[in-house]
Amino acid sequence: MALSWLIPQEKKFFDMLIDQSANVMEGVKYLNIMMGDFNDLEQKALNMKKIENKGDRMVHDIHEELNKTFITPIDREDIAALTSALDDILDYVDCVTENIVLFKVTKPTKAMIDLTRNLNMAMNVVDTAMHSMKDMKKPKETKACCVEINRLEHEGDSIYRRAIADLFETEEAKNIIKLKEIYTNIEVAADRCEDVADVINGILIKYA
Repeated sequence: MALSWLIPQEKKFFDMLIDQSANVMEGVKYLNIMMGDFNDLEQKALNMKKIENKGDRMVHDIHEELNKTFITPIDREDIAALTSALDDILDYVDCVTENIVLFKVTKPTKAMIDLTRNLNMAMNVVDTAMHSMKDMKKPKETKACCVEINRLEHEGDSIYRRAIADLFETEEAKNIIKLKEIYTNIEVAADRCEDVADVINGILIKYA
């Protein structure tokens, strides 16, 4: 009887993490779309804030569930770490849209577009990894996702370094400060994708 009570709780954590990942994916995709349609930016920032607020509620719900559940399908520390890293991705994406509005950026630079596209690809793989982790029956596929996330993060680092170098060659001081902040937030969001991959790698090792 006790076991039958626990099983739904175990499945629920994976479903909650998958839902959180889907919401983060929505935010990242929205930023990617925004780079191709740089109009009505204030409304777009408000729309992103709604996605970010939804993400905050999901984080709260997961932590509440952790506090109520005695046995979890994977270590509760890993659940908390995945939740935190996913939330950080969305927080930084939200900061990007806020900064674009606050800094009165009128059009996206090539670096903004390239960094966002790289983040979008990384988050797609993160979302795939979150789904494949649920049944723990395809460790090779999950591991391959983690390798690809790391590759994309390193690619994003290269784009970021080139973008910063170009800033100091082509932009005025005030634009350097504004654009560097935006570039950094996108790049850090990609770093958090790698954090998700690192946690998943750790889980795979524990349950190998």
